Amino acid sequence: MLEGNLGNFVRQISKEKDLDVEVVKSAIEQAILSASKKGSMRLKNTRPDFDIETGKLRIFVEKNVVEEVMDSKTEIKLKAAKKINHDAEMGDVVEVEIDPIEFGRIAAQSVRQGILQRLRDAEHDRIYNEYIGKVGMVVTGIVQRFERKNVIVNLGKVETILPQSEVPFGTHYRYGDRIKVYIQDVQRTQRGPEIRVSRACPELVLKLFEQEVPEIADGTVKIMGIARESGVRTKIAVSSNNPDVDPVGACVGMKGSRVQMIVRELENEKIDVIPFSNDPRELIKAALNPAEVLNIILNEEARTAQIIVSQNSLSLAIGKRGQNAKLAAKLTGWKIDILSEERRDLLEKMEELNRRYLEDFLSQVEGLSQLAKDALMKSPYNTVEKISKTAPSLLLNFTNGDIQTAETLVSGAKEYLDALEELAKEFSEKEEQNDEKPNSREED
Repeated sequence: MLEGNLGNFVRQISKEKDLDVEVVKSAIEQAILSASKKGSMRLKNTRPDFDIETGKLRIFVEKNVVEEVMDSKTEIKLKAAKKINHDAEMGDVVEVEIDPIEFGRIAAQSVRQGILQRLRDAEHDRIYNEYIGKVGMVVTGIVQRFERKNVIVNLGKVETILPQSEVPFGTHYRYGDRIKVYIQDVQRTQRGPEIRVSRACPELVLKLFEQEVPEIADGTVKIMGIARESGVRTKIAVSSNNPDVDPVGACVGMKGSRVQMIVRELENEKIDVIPFSNDPRELIKAALNPAEVLNIILNEEARTAQIIVSQNSLSLAIGKRGQNAKLAAKLTGWKIDILSEERRDLLEKMEELNRRYLEDFLSQVEGLSQLAKDALMKSPYNTVEKISKTAPSLLLNFTNGDIQTAETLVSGAKEYLDALEELAKEFSEKEEQNDEKPNSREED
């Protein structure tokens, strides 16, 4: 390599690796410089000079001017030095051109390895610099192969791994499929740049909408929130800063053309586009669409929302495996509890019954002030059953620190529940007996 024309080599490598010729030239010169310092070479201040146009490589080294040469690699006689620089004197240092052949076979091999390593480093730098600027962007790749359930995707001049964890649920790819991936991160590793991509993250959906909806790209329509269960369903809330532009209509497109493009790219993942509202009730109602919401009860402090729906809409509001409710909660930022109207009425009746039982039980407890009774009614221990399952030490705040009264509360609650259970049992037995008695009119 050192003796031949390196020009063609440089141009070929530059084309294959998509590297600037100056980068390849620098790699060759640096490899020569590094090899000159290793092993038996011990050359002093080597300076390679490589002309890309002619392909000619010249190598210069510094030598000390001496009377008798003991080491030809680092020393030169005065007579020879004056041919290079007629002003040279004993003890001076002159730069001498040497034949590249003097490097020898071992040194040439070292140079070759050094060049290849530096070319690899330069290629890694090029890939890193190219893709670090694409973090947060969507690029198109081609499925190349599969390794341990991971998908290897060719992005052009580099391959990346699409981990199984970043593949949407239920999605299966085939060799040659063209897919769009979201670049999450680029990191340097010993094996080269590692490009982390995903098709399961919500950001992919956001970027696809930016590509398909001009109103989002120019800022007229803004995506205010997104919740995604990849491969299944995505909900996005959108708003418009132009009263003449319908944000939902802009995203959906004429006859659903825009959103359908995204749905096809995401292997038919369902996408719900809803109008954003600063009113949490309106936002929650829209997020649960098409379920019929009858009432929404908000707890601002706990940030919880109790949603009352018709019995026919209950399964629709909750969704398969609770998916619809879960995505609505994530999109709105409220913890959502969905009840049917019938279920709500039943719970209210049970709550009223429990309140009456507690009032009745507390009226029978001696040594407990009315203030303490009222406090218990409003506390987390607001049913007889809860009191029966509570450690007496946790009730000391209600008994003015009297452990005996606290213990009486717990034991009394258990006895009260046992009595209720016995009454319910007796009532059930009487009902069964009444059902077994023959109807007198029928006998007649």
